[in-house]
Amino acid sequence: MLNGRLYRLSWLVAALALLVALLTLESPAGAPEPPLPPAFDAMAARAIAADLATVAPERVPGTAGDAASATWMAAQLGAVPGATAVRRQRFSVMTPAGRVVTENVYAALPAQSGSTALGALLISAPRDTPPGVHGGESGSAVLVQLARSLGTVARNRPVLVVSTGASTAGNAGARWFISRFFGVPMSAAVSLDDPAGTPDGLHVWDDGHDGRRSIPAAAAAVEAAMRADAPVVPGPGPFAQIGSMAVPQTSGDQAAYIALGIPSVTLASRPEGPLSGGNLATEHALGDAGRTAETLIASLDQGDALAAPALGLVISERELRPVMSRIVILLLALPILVAALDLTVRLRRAGVRLLPFIAALLWRLLPVVTAILVAHLLVTAGMMAGASGGWPPPAAQVPRDLPAVVAVLLSGGAGVLAWRVVRHRAMRRDAEVASRAATGVIALGAICLLLWLASPFALLIALPAAHAALVVTRARRPWQVVALGLVAAAPAVLLAGWAAGRIDGDLPYAAWYLIETTVAGARGILGPVLAAAILVVVWSLGSLVMSRVRRGLVAAGPYRPVPTEDERMARRGRRPLPRPSFTRRDRA
Repeated sequence: MLNGRLYRLSWLVAALALLVALLTLESPAGAPEPPLPPAFDAMAARAIAADLATVAPERVPGTAGDAASATWMAAQLGAVPGATAVRRQRFSVMTPAGRVVTENVYAALPAQSGSTALGALLISAPRDTPPGVHGGESGSAVLVQLARSLGTVARNRPVLVVSTGASTAGNAGARWFISRFFGVPMSAAVSLDDPAGTPDGLHVWDDGHDGRRSIPAAAAAVEAAMRADAPVVPGPGPFAQIGSMAVPQTSGDQAAYIALGIPSVTLASRPEGPLSGGNLATEHALGDAGRTAETLIASLDQGDALAAPALGLVISERELRPVMSRIVILLLALPILVAALDLTVRLRRAGVRLLPFIAALLWRLLPVVTAILVAHLLVTAGMMAGASGGWPPPAAQVPRDLPAVVAVLLSGGAGVLAWRVVRHRAMRRDAEVASRAATGVIALGAICLLLWLASPFALLIALPAAHAALVVTRARRPWQVVALGLVAAAPAVLLAGWAAGRIDGDLPYAAWYLIETTVAGARGILGPVLAAAILVVVWSLGSLVMSRVRRGLVAAGPYRPVPTEDERMARRGRRPLPRPSFTRRDRA
Protein backbone atom coordinates (compact mmCIF):
# COMPACT_ATOMS: atom_id res chain seq x y z
CA MET A 1 0.00 0.00 0.00
CA LEU A 2 2.68 2.50 1.00
CA ASN A 3 4.87 3.73 -1.83
CA GLY A 4 8.21 2.95 -0.21
CA ARG A 5 10.25 4.81 -2.79
CA LEU A 6 8.22 7.99 -2.37
CA TYR A 7 8.37 7.64 1.43
CA ARG A 8 12.17 7.34 1.42
CA LEU A 9 12.50 10.27 -1.00
CA SER A 10 10.36 12.41 1.32
CA TRP A 11 12.67 11.57 4.20
CA LEU A 12 15.68 12.57 2.11
CA VAL A 13 14.16 15.95 1.32
CA ALA A 14 13.18 16.43 4.97
CA ALA A 15 16.68 15.50 6.19
CA LEU A 16 18.35 18.03 3.90
CA ALA A 17 15.94 20.74 4.99
CA LEU A 18 16.51 19.83 8.65
CA LEU A 19 20.26 20.30 8.24
CA VAL A 20 19.64 23.75 6.78
CA ALA A 21 17.25 24.59 9.65
CA LEU A 22 19.82 23.60 12.28
CA LEU A 23 22.22 26.10 10.75
CA THR A 24 19.84 28.88 11.83
CA LEU A 25 20.44 28.30 15.56
CA GLU A 26 21.14 31.63 17.27
CA SER A 27 22.38 32.67 20.68
CA PRO A 28 19.73 34.59 22.66
CA ALA A 29 20.38 38.32 22.87
CA GLY A 30 21.97 39.47 26.11
CA ALA A 31 20.71 42.09 28.57
CA PRO A 32 22.59 45.36 29.20
CA GLU A 33 24.92 45.80 32.14
CA PRO A 34 23.19 47.37 35.18
CA PRO A 35 24.44 50.89 36.03
CA LEU A 36 25.15 49.92 39.66
CA PRO A 37 26.23 46.68 41.33
CA PRO A 38 23.57 44.88 43.42
CA ALA A 39 23.29 45.97 47.04
CA PHE A 40 20.81 43.39 48.32
CA ASP A 41 20.70 43.05 52.13
CA ALA A 42 20.57 39.29 52.74
CA MET A 43 20.57 39.65 56.55
CA ALA A 44 17.45 41.84 56.45
CA ALA A 45 15.80 39.41 54.03
CA ARG A 46 16.39 36.50 56.41
CA ALA A 47 14.79 38.45 59.24
CA ILE A 48 11.75 39.09 57.03
CA ALA A 49 11.51 35.38 56.14
CA ALA A 50 11.72 34.39 59.81
CA ASP A 51 8.99 36.88 60.68
CA LEU A 52 6.63 35.43 58.04
CA ALA A 53 7.38 31.87 59.18
CA THR A 54 6.36 32.90 62.70
CA VAL A 55 3.18 34.73 61.64
CA ALA A 56 1.88 32.03 59.27
CA PRO A 57 3.98 28.88 58.84
CA GLU A 58 1.28 27.27 56.66
CA ARG A 59 -0.65 29.43 54.20
CA VAL A 60 -3.19 27.28 52.36
CA PRO A 61 -5.51 29.47 50.24
CA GLY A 62 -8.66 30.46 52.11
CA THR A 63 -7.36 29.57 55.58
CA ALA A 64 -6.59 31.77 58.59
CA GLY A 65 -2.86 31.44 57.87
CA ASP A 66 -3.43 32.77 54.35
CA ALA A 67 -5.37 35.77 55.67
CA ALA A 68 -2.73 36.49 58.33
CA SER A 69 0.05 36.40 55.74
CA ALA A 70 -1.88 38.83 53.51
CA THR A 71 -2.21 41.29 56.39
CA TRP A 72 1.47 40.87 57.22
CA MET A 73 2.45 41.51 53.58
CA ALA A 74 0.29 44.65 53.43
CA ALA A 75 2.17 46.02 56.44
CA GLN A 76 5.55 45.20 54.87
CA LEU A 77 4.74 46.87 51.53
CA GLY A 78 3.27 49.86 53.34
CA ALA A 79 6.74 50.63 54.72
CA VAL A 80 8.46 50.64 51.29
CA PRO A 81 9.85 54.14 50.58
CA GLY A 82 8.35 55.89 47.58
CA ALA A 83 5.59 53.30 47.05
CA THR A 84 1.95 54.10 46.40
CA ALA A 85 -0.77 53.08 48.83
CA VAL A 86 -1.03 49.33 49.34
CA ARG A 87 -4.07 47.72 47.75
CA ARG A 88 -5.66 44.32 48.27
CA GLN A 89 -7.61 42.29 45.72
CA ARG A 90 -10.05 39.72 47.05
CA PHE A 91 -11.14 36.95 44.70
CA SER A 92 -12.47 33.41 44.80
CA VAL A 93 -11.14 30.34 43.02
CA MET A 94 -12.40 26.81 42.55
CA THR A 95 -10.08 24.10 43.86
CA PRO A 96 -10.52 20.32 44.14
CA ALA A 97 -11.44 20.95 47.80
CA GLY A 98 -14.13 23.50 46.86
CA ARG A 99 -14.32 27.25 46.29
CA VAL A 100 -12.07 29.38 48.49
CA VAL A 101 -11.54 33.14 48.92
CA THR A 102 -8.07 34.68 49.06
CA GLU A 103 -6.39 37.91 47.99
CA ASN A 104 -3.49 39.62 46.25
CA VAL A 105 -1.56 42.43 47.95
CA TYR A 106 0.27 44.97 45.78
CA ALA A 107 1.85 48.40 45.57
CA ALA A 108 3.48 50.45 42.78
CA LEU A 109 6.84 52.21 42.57
CA PRO A 110 6.57 55.08 40.07
CA ALA A 111 9.41 55.75 37.67
CA GLN A 112 11.82 58.31 39.09
CA SER A 113 13.69 59.20 35.90
CA GLY A 114 13.42 58.78 32.18
CA SER A 115 10.25 58.43 30.16
CA THR A 116 7.11 57.36 31.99
CA ALA A 117 5.78 55.93 28.71
CA LEU A 118 8.00 52.86 29.01
CA GLY A 119 6.32 49.59 29.93
CA ALA A 120 6.18 48.67 33.59
CA LEU A 121 8.12 45.87 35.26
CA LEU A 122 6.16 43.40 37.36
CA ILE A 123 7.76 41.64 40.34
CA SER A 124 5.64 39.07 42.14
CA ALA A 125 5.99 36.26 44.67
CA PRO A 126 3.45 33.56 45.55
CA ARG A 127 2.51 33.77 49.20
CA ASP A 128 0.53 30.53 49.69
CA THR A 129 1.62 26.96 50.33
CA PRO A 130 0.05 23.58 49.49
CA PRO A 131 -1.84 21.76 52.27
CA GLY A 132 0.48 20.27 54.85
CA VAL A 133 3.57 22.13 53.57
CA HIS A 134 5.60 24.62 55.60
CA GLY A 135 8.16 26.89 53.97
CA GLY A 136 8.36 29.04 50.88
CA GLU A 137 9.02 32.25 52.81
CA SER A 138 12.09 33.22 50.77
CA GLY A 139 10.00 34.47 47.83
CA SER A 140 8.08 36.95 49.96
CA ALA A 141 11.25 37.95 51.84
CA VAL A 142 13.19 38.69 48.64
CA LEU A 143 10.18 40.56 47.24
CA VAL A 144 9.90 42.86 50.26
CA GLN A 145 13.62 43.55 50.53
CA LEU A 146 13.89 44.10 46.76
CA ALA A 147 11.02 46.61 46.92
CA ARG A 148 12.83 48.48 49.72
CA SER A 149 15.98 48.67 47.58
CA LEU A 150 14.11 49.78 44.44
CA GLY A 151 12.32 52.49 46.40
CA THR A 152 15.63 54.31 46.98
CA VAL A 153 17.11 54.26 43.45
CA ALA A 154 16.23 55.99 40.19
CA ARG A 155 14.40 53.89 37.58
CA ASN A 156 13.38 54.33 33.97
CA ARG A 157 10.28 52.15 34.30
CA PRO A 158 7.54 51.94 36.93
CA VAL A 159 7.53 48.75 39.00
CA LEU A 160 4.54 46.79 40.30
CA VAL A 161 5.27 44.73 43.43
CA VAL A 162 2.69 41.97 43.94
CA SER A 163 2.21 39.24 46.55
CA THR A 164 -0.07 36.72 44.85
CA GLY A 165 -2.49 34.33 46.51
CA ALA A 166 -3.72 30.93 45.28
CA SER A 167 -0.59 30.22 43.28
CA THR A 168 -1.09 26.55 44.14
CA ALA A 169 -4.56 26.72 42.52
CA GLY A 170 -3.56 27.12 38.90
CA ASN A 171 -1.69 30.40 39.52
CA ALA A 172 -5.09 31.99 40.11
CA GLY A 173 -3.75 35.03 41.95
CA ALA A 174 -1.35 36.01 39.19
CA ARG A 175 -4.01 35.46 36.54
CA TRP A 176 -6.54 37.54 38.51
CA PHE A 177 -4.07 40.38 39.00
CA ILE A 178 -2.81 40.58 35.43
CA SER A 179 -6.34 40.41 34.02
CA ARG A 180 -7.18 43.58 36.00
CA PHE A 181 -4.01 45.35 34.88
CA PHE A 182 -3.95 44.21 31.27
CA GLY A 183 -4.47 47.80 30.11
CA VAL A 184 -1.16 48.82 31.71
CA PRO A 185 1.76 48.30 29.27
CA MET A 186 4.02 45.60 30.73
CA SER A 187 7.63 45.26 29.62
CA ALA A 188 8.50 42.08 31.55
CA ALA A 189 7.60 40.14 34.69
CA VAL A 190 9.70 38.27 37.25
CA SER A 191 8.24 35.83 39.76
CA LEU A 192 10.07 34.72 42.92
CA ASP A 193 8.91 31.23 43.87
CA ASP A 194 10.95 30.34 47.00
CA PRO A 195 14.20 31.22 45.15
CA ALA A 196 16.38 30.58 48.23
CA GLY A 197 14.73 27.44 49.57
CA THR A 198 17.86 25.34 48.98
CA PRO A 199 21.54 26.27 48.51
CA ASP A 200 21.89 24.14 45.35
CA GLY A 201 21.41 27.04 42.95
CA LEU A 202 18.76 28.93 41.04
CA HIS A 203 16.35 27.31 38.60
CA VAL A 204 14.85 29.45 35.85
CA TRP A 205 11.33 28.59 34.68
CA ASP A 206 10.16 30.08 31.40
CA ASP A 207 7.20 28.01 30.16
CA GLY A 208 3.49 28.78 30.18
CA HIS A 209 0.20 26.94 30.34
CA ASP A 210 -0.33 27.44 26.61
CA GLY A 211 2.95 25.83 25.51
CA ARG A 212 4.77 29.08 24.75
CA ARG A 213 8.08 29.92 26.40
CA SER A 214 9.91 33.15 27.21
CA ILE A 215 13.42 32.16 26.12
CA PRO A 216 14.88 35.71 25.92
CA ALA A 217 13.72 36.45 29.49
CA ALA A 218 15.26 33.19 30.70
CA ALA A 219 18.55 34.06 28.98
CA ALA A 220 18.51 37.47 30.70
CA ALA A 221 17.90 35.77 34.07
CA VAL A 222 20.83 33.38 33.59
CA GLU A 223 23.06 36.28 32.58
CA ALA A 224 21.94 38.23 35.67
CA ALA A 225 22.84 35.27 37.91
CA MET A 226 26.30 35.08 36.36
CA ARG A 227 26.83 38.81 36.97
CA ALA A 228 25.69 38.36 40.58
CA ASP A 229 28.05 35.38 41.08
CA ALA A 230 25.07 33.16 41.92
CA PRO A 231 24.98 29.46 40.95
CA VAL A 232 22.50 28.52 38.24
CA VAL A 233 21.28 25.01 37.50
CA PRO A 234 21.48 24.20 33.76
CA GLY A 235 18.19 24.34 31.90
CA PRO A 236 16.20 21.29 30.78
CA GLY A 237 17.28 19.21 27.81
CA PRO A 238 15.53 19.14 24.42
CA PHE A 239 13.07 16.35 25.29
CA ALA A 240 12.04 18.03 28.57
CA GLN A 241 11.44 21.24 26.63
CA ILE A 242 9.36 19.37 24.06
CA GLY A 243 7.33 17.76 26.85
CA SER A 244 6.65 21.11 28.51
CA MET A 245 5.39 22.57 25.23
CA ALA A 246 3.46 19.49 24.11
CA VAL A 247 1.73 18.92 27.47
CA PRO A 248 2.15 22.17 29.48
CA GLN A 249 2.62 21.56 33.19
CA THR A 250 4.03 24.38 35.30
CA SER A 251 3.64 25.62 38.86
CA GLY A 252 5.16 29.06 38.30
CA ASP A 253 3.25 32.34 38.18
CA GLN A 254 5.18 33.22 35.02
CA ALA A 255 2.61 31.10 33.15
CA ALA A 256 -0.14 33.64 33.88
CA TYR A 257 1.94 36.47 32.42
CA ILE A 258 3.12 34.47 29.42
CA ALA A 259 -0.52 33.71 28.57
CA LEU A 260 -0.98 37.45 27.90
CA GLY A 261 2.23 37.74 25.89
CA ILE A 262 4.38 39.29 28.64
CA PRO A 263 8.02 38.11 28.72
CA SER A 264 8.33 36.44 32.10
CA VAL A 265 10.44 34.05 34.17
CA THR A 266 10.31 32.55 37.62
CA LEU A 267 13.36 32.27 39.84
CA ALA A 268 13.08 29.19 42.07
CA SER A 269 15.28 26.94 44.17
CA ARG A 270 13.86 23.67 42.80
CA PRO A 271 13.13 22.03 39.47
CA GLU A 272 9.80 23.06 38.04
CA GLY A 273 7.11 21.59 40.26
CA PRO A 274 5.02 22.25 43.37
CA LEU A 275 6.49 23.55 46.60
CA SER A 276 7.47 20.70 48.92
CA GLY A 277 8.59 22.73 51.96
CA GLY A 278 11.88 22.92 53.79
CA ASN A 279 13.86 24.77 56.41
CA LEU A 280 14.20 28.52 56.66
CA ALA A 281 16.39 29.88 53.85
CA THR A 282 20.00 30.60 54.70
CA GLU A 283 21.44 34.07 54.45
CA HIS A 284 23.85 32.95 51.72
CA ALA A 285 21.05 31.52 49.52
CA LEU A 286 18.93 34.63 50.09
CA GLY A 287 21.87 36.78 49.02
CA ASP A 288 22.31 34.82 45.76
CA ALA A 289 18.60 35.02 44.96
CA GLY A 290 18.29 38.69 45.91
CA ARG A 291 21.36 39.84 43.96
CA THR A 292 20.19 37.91 40.91
CA ALA A 293 16.70 39.41 41.06
CA GLU A 294 18.07 42.92 41.62
CA THR A 295 20.52 42.59 38.73
CA LEU A 296 17.80 41.21 36.45
CA ILE A 297 15.38 44.04 37.28
CA ALA A 298 18.11 46.64 36.72
CA SER A 299 19.00 45.08 33.34
CA LEU A 300 15.37 44.98 32.24
CA ASP A 301 14.94 48.59 33.37
CA GLN A 302 17.86 49.68 31.16
CA GLY A 303 17.25 47.52 28.11
CA ASP A 304 14.76 47.42 25.28
CA ALA A 305 11.59 45.35 25.44
CA LEU A 306 12.16 41.60 25.21
CA ALA A 307 10.67 39.44 22.50
CA ALA A 308 7.21 38.04 23.23
CA PRO A 309 6.85 34.42 24.39
CA ALA A 310 6.70 31.87 21.57
CA LEU A 311 7.25 28.20 20.72
CA GLY A 312 11.03 27.97 20.69
CA LEU A 313 13.62 25.35 21.51
CA VAL A 314 17.06 25.73 23.11
CA ILE A 315 19.73 23.31 21.87
CA SER A 316 23.21 23.57 23.40
CA GLU A 317 22.44 27.08 24.68
CA ARG A 318 21.37 28.23 21.23
CA GLU A 319 17.80 28.96 20.22
CA LEU A 320 15.87 27.45 17.35
CA ARG A 321 13.51 30.27 16.49
CA PRO A 322 9.73 29.70 16.70
CA VAL A 323 9.14 29.85 12.95
CA MET A 324 11.98 27.42 12.28
CA SER A 325 10.69 25.13 15.06
CA ARG A 326 7.35 24.87 13.28
CA ILE A 327 9.03 24.26 9.95
CA VAL A 328 11.27 21.53 11.42
CA ILE A 329 8.29 19.71 12.90
CA LEU A 330 6.41 19.97 9.60
CA LEU A 331 9.42 18.48 7.83
CA LEU A 332 9.38 15.52 10.22
CA ALA A 333 5.73 14.97 9.28
CA LEU A 334 6.39 15.45 5.55
CA PRO A 335 6.66 11.72 4.67
CA ILE A 336 3.24 11.09 6.24
CA LEU A 337 1.67 14.02 4.40
CA VAL A 338 3.20 12.92 1.09
CA ALA A 339 2.02 9.33 1.59
CA ALA A 340 -1.50 10.55 2.42
CA LEU A 341 -1.58 12.76 -0.68
CA ASP A 342 -0.27 9.94 -2.89
CA LEU A 343 -2.93 7.51 -1.66
CA THR A 344 -5.66 10.12 -2.05
CA VAL A 345 -4.76 10.62 -5.71
CA ARG A 346 -4.51 6.88 -6.37
CA LEU A 347 -7.85 6.07 -4.78
CA ARG A 348 -9.63 8.91 -6.56
CA ARG A 349 -8.23 7.79 -9.91
CA ALA A 350 -9.51 4.28 -9.18
CA GLY A 351 -12.95 5.62 -8.28
CA VAL A 352 -12.84 4.28 -4.73
CA ARG A 353 -15.28 6.05 -2.42
CA LEU A 354 -13.60 7.15 0.81
CA LEU A 355 -16.73 8.04 2.75
CA PRO A 356 -17.58 4.49 3.97
CA PHE A 357 -14.08 3.99 5.31
CA ILE A 358 -14.02 7.41 7.00
CA ALA A 359 -17.33 6.49 8.61
CA ALA A 360 -15.71 3.32 9.96
CA LEU A 361 -12.98 5.42 11.58
CA LEU A 362 -15.58 7.70 13.14
CA TRP A 363 -17.37 4.66 14.57
CA ARG A 364 -14.07 3.64 16.16
CA LEU A 365 -13.72 7.13 17.62
CA LEU A 366 -17.11 6.92 19.32
CA PRO A 367 -16.06 4.52 22.16
CA VAL A 368 -13.06 6.72 23.01
CA VAL A 369 -15.22 9.85 23.12
CA THR A 370 -17.80 8.00 25.21
CA ALA A 371 -15.19 6.97 27.78
CA ILE A 372 -13.87 10.55 28.01
CA LEU A 373 -17.36 12.03 28.43
CA VAL A 374 -18.29 9.54 31.16
CA ALA A 375 -15.02 10.27 32.97
CA HIS A 376 -15.72 14.00 32.75
CA LEU A 377 -19.19 13.49 34.24
CA LEU A 378 -17.66 11.49 37.08
CA VAL A 379 -15.24 14.37 37.70
CA THR A 380 -18.17 16.74 38.12
CA ALA A 381 -19.71 14.17 40.51
CA GLY A 382 -16.60 14.38 42.70
CA MET A 383 -15.24 10.87 42.08
CA MET A 384 -12.08 12.29 40.51
CA ALA A 385 -10.22 15.55 41.05
CA GLY A 386 -11.28 18.43 38.83
CA ALA A 387 -9.40 21.43 37.53
CA SER A 388 -7.82 23.84 39.98
CA GLY A 389 -8.43 27.41 38.93
CA GLY A 390 -9.05 26.13 35.41
CA TRP A 391 -5.64 24.43 35.15
CA PRO A 392 -4.23 21.03 36.17
CA PRO A 393 -4.17 20.79 39.98
CA PRO A 394 -1.02 19.90 41.91
CA ALA A 395 -0.30 16.18 42.07
CA ALA A 396 -1.05 16.12 45.80
CA GLN A 397 -4.67 17.03 44.98
CA VAL A 398 -5.12 14.17 42.48
CA PRO A 399 -5.32 11.04 44.65
CA ARG A 400 -5.31 7.54 43.21
CA ASP A 401 -7.90 6.34 45.71
CA LEU A 402 -10.81 3.90 45.49
CA PRO A 403 -13.42 6.38 44.10
CA ALA A 404 -10.99 7.43 41.37
CA VAL A 405 -10.22 3.80 40.46
CA VAL A 406 -13.94 3.01 40.33
CA ALA A 407 -14.47 6.06 38.10
CA VAL A 408 -11.76 4.86 35.71
CA LEU A 409 -13.31 1.38 35.59
CA LEU A 410 -16.73 2.86 34.90
CA SER A 411 -15.32 5.06 32.13
CA GLY A 412 -13.49 2.13 30.57
CA GLY A 413 -16.60 -0.01 30.85
CA ALA A 414 -18.64 2.67 29.08
CA GLY A 415 -16.08 2.72 26.27
CA VAL A 416 -16.14 -1.08 25.96
CA LEU A 417 -19.94 -1.10 25.92
CA ALA A 418 -20.00 1.56 23.20
CA TRP A 419 -17.50 -0.52 21.20
CA ARG A 420 -19.73 -3.59 21.49
CA VAL A 421 -22.59 -1.54 20.09
CA VAL A 422 -20.72 -0.06 17.11
CA ARG A 423 -18.25 -2.90 16.52
CA HIS A 424 -19.95 -4.34 13.47
CA ARG A 425 -20.30 -0.92 11.86
CA ALA A 426 -16.61 -0.14 12.48
CA MET A 427 -15.33 -3.55 11.34
CA ARG A 428 -17.24 -4.32 8.18
CA ARG A 429 -15.85 -7.55 6.72
CA ASP A 430 -15.58 -6.75 3.07
CA ALA A 431 -13.03 -7.32 0.32
CA GLU A 432 -11.68 -3.77 0.40
CA VAL A 433 -9.58 -4.14 3.54
CA ALA A 434 -6.63 -2.55 1.75
CA SER A 435 -8.71 0.50 0.87
CA ARG A 436 -9.70 0.84 4.51
CA ALA A 437 -6.01 0.86 5.43
CA ALA A 438 -5.28 3.47 2.75
CA THR A 439 -8.09 5.66 4.08
CA GLY A 440 -6.56 5.34 7.55
CA VAL A 441 -3.28 6.70 6.22
CA ILE A 442 -5.09 9.60 4.55
CA ALA A 443 -6.91 10.39 7.80
CA LEU A 444 -3.61 10.16 9.67
CA GLY A 445 -2.09 12.80 7.39
CA ALA A 446 -5.07 15.13 7.84
CA ILE A 447 -5.00 14.81 11.64
CA CYS A 448 -1.24 15.40 11.75
CA LEU A 449 -1.70 18.60 9.75
CA LEU A 450 -4.45 19.81 12.12
CA LEU A 451 -2.34 18.97 15.15
CA TRP A 452 0.61 20.85 13.64
CA LEU A 453 -1.58 23.93 13.30
CA ALA A 454 -2.95 23.61 16.85
CA SER A 455 0.06 22.38 18.84
CA PRO A 456 3.18 21.54 16.81
CA PHE A 457 5.14 20.11 19.73
CA ALA A 458 2.23 17.81 20.61
CA LEU A 459 2.53 16.55 17.04
CA LEU A 460 6.21 15.91 17.70
CA ILE A 461 5.22 13.52 20.51
CA ALA A 462 2.68 11.77 18.24
CA LEU A 463 4.91 11.47 15.16
CA PRO A 464 6.72 8.22 16.12
CA ALA A 465 3.35 6.46 16.50
CA ALA A 466 2.14 7.95 13.21
CA HIS A 467 5.24 6.85 11.30
CA ALA A 468 5.12 3.40 12.90
CA ALA A 469 1.47 2.99 11.89
CA LEU A 470 2.38 3.97 8.34
CA VAL A 471 5.42 1.73 8.00
CA VAL A 472 3.72 -1.28 9.63
CA THR A 473 1.50 -1.63 6.55
CA ARG A 474 4.63 -2.82 4.71
CA ALA A 475 5.82 -5.17 7.46
CA ARG A 476 6.82 -8.66 6.25
CA ARG A 477 7.76 -10.30 9.55
CA PRO A 478 5.86 -10.51 12.85
CA TRP A 479 8.90 -9.22 14.75
CA GLN A 480 8.79 -6.06 12.63
CA VAL A 481 5.22 -5.46 13.79
CA VAL A 482 6.30 -5.85 17.42
CA ALA A 483 9.30 -3.53 16.96
CA LEU A 484 7.17 -0.83 15.36
CA GLY A 485 4.66 -1.15 18.21
CA LEU A 486 7.45 -0.46 20.70
CA VAL A 487 8.52 2.58 18.66
CA ALA A 488 4.94 3.88 18.72
CA ALA A 489 4.70 3.46 22.50
CA ALA A 490 8.13 4.95 23.35
CA PRO A 491 7.11 8.67 23.28
CA ALA A 492 4.17 8.00 25.61
CA VAL A 493 6.46 6.26 28.10
CA LEU A 494 9.02 9.07 27.87
CA LEU A 495 6.28 11.65 28.35
CA ALA A 496 5.10 9.87 31.49
CA GLY A 497 8.72 9.82 32.71
CA TRP A 498 9.00 13.57 32.11
CA ALA A 499 5.74 14.17 33.98
CA ALA A 500 6.98 11.98 36.86
CA GLY A 501 9.96 14.31 37.27
CA ARG A 502 7.76 17.39 36.98
CA ILE A 503 5.30 16.30 39.69
CA ASP A 504 7.86 14.38 41.77
CA GLY A 505 6.08 11.02 41.42
CA ASP A 506 6.62 7.55 39.99
CA LEU A 507 5.97 6.47 36.41
CA PRO A 508 2.57 4.75 36.90
CA TYR A 509 1.24 7.66 38.92
CA ALA A 510 2.51 10.15 36.32
CA ALA A 511 0.59 8.30 33.59
CA TRP A 512 -2.46 8.30 35.86
CA TYR A 513 -2.05 12.01 36.56
CA LEU A 514 -1.80 12.92 32.87
CA ILE A 515 -4.88 10.89 31.95
CA GLU A 516 -6.95 12.07 34.92
CA THR A 517 -6.23 15.77 34.42
CA THR A 518 -6.93 15.41 30.69
CA VAL A 519 -10.37 13.85 31.10
CA ALA A 520 -11.13 16.40 33.83
CA GLY A 521 -10.89 19.12 31.18
CA ALA A 522 -7.88 20.80 32.78
CA ARG A 523 -5.83 20.59 29.56
CA GLY A 524 -8.29 22.02 27.08
CA ILE A 525 -10.36 20.22 24.44
CA LEU A 526 -8.74 20.48 21.03
CA GLY A 527 -5.43 18.79 21.85
CA PRO A 528 -6.93 15.74 23.60
CA VAL A 529 -9.51 15.30 20.81
CA LEU A 530 -6.83 15.30 18.10
CA ALA A 531 -4.67 12.96 20.20
CA ALA A 532 -7.64 10.60 20.53
CA ALA A 533 -8.17 10.76 16.76
CA ILE A 534 -4.55 9.78 16.11
CA LEU A 535 -4.91 6.95 18.63
CA VAL A 536 -7.99 5.67 16.81
CA VAL A 537 -6.32 5.75 13.40
CA VAL A 538 -3.24 3.96 14.72
CA TRP A 539 -5.56 1.44 16.37
CA SER A 540 -7.40 0.89 13.07
CA LEU A 541 -4.22 0.36 11.06
CA GLY A 542 -2.73 -1.82 13.78
CA SER A 543 -5.81 -4.03 13.97
CA LEU A 544 -5.69 -4.66 10.22
CA VAL A 545 -2.02 -5.62 10.37
CA MET A 546 -2.53 -7.84 13.42
CA SER A 547 -5.33 -9.58 11.55
CA ARG A 548 -2.83 -10.42 8.82
CA VAL A 549 -0.35 -11.60 11.45
CA ARG A 550 -2.91 -14.02 12.88
CA ARG A 551 -3.65 -15.37 9.41
CA GLY A 552 0.06 -15.71 8.58
CA LEU A 553 -0.14 -13.27 5.65
CA VAL A 554 2.43 -10.70 6.78
CA ALA A 555 5.28 -12.37 4.91
CA ALA A 556 3.27 -12.24 1.68
CA GLY A 557 3.80 -8.49 1.33
CA PRO A 558 1.90 -5.23 1.84
CA TYR A 559 -1.65 -4.39 0.90
CA ARG A 560 -2.66 -3.07 -2.47
CA PRO A 561 -4.35 0.31 -1.95
CA VAL A 562 -6.78 -0.22 -4.84
CA PRO A 563 -9.05 -3.32 -4.91
CA THR A 564 -9.26 -5.52 -8.03
CA GLU A 565 -12.45 -5.95 -10.01
CA ASP A 566 -12.95 -9.39 -8.44
CA GLU A 567 -12.75 -7.83 -4.98
CA ARG A 568 -15.25 -5.14 -5.98
CA MET A 569 -17.70 -7.72 -7.30
CA ALA A 570 -17.22 -9.89 -4.22
CA ARG A 571 -18.10 -6.95 -2.01
CA ARG A 572 -21.33 -6.53 -3.95
CA GLY A 573 -22.08 -10.27 -3.55
CA ARG A 574 -21.92 -11.02 -7.29
CA ARG A 575 -19.05 -13.50 -7.20
CA PRO A 576 -17.07 -15.37 -4.54
CA LEU A 577 -14.28 -13.56 -2.73
CA PRO A 578 -10.98 -14.61 -4.39
CA ARG A 579 -8.31 -16.33 -2.38
CA PRO A 580 -5.49 -13.97 -1.31
CA SER A 581 -2.74 -13.96 -3.90
CA PHE A 582 0.35 -11.80 -3.81
CA THR A 583 2.59 -11.18 -6.76
CA ARG A 584 5.71 -9.19 -7.32
CA ARG A 585 3.52 -6.41 -8.71
CA ASP A 586 1.38 -6.40 -5.54
CA ARG A 587 4.43 -5.84 -3.41
CA ALA A 588 5.60 -2.90 -5.51
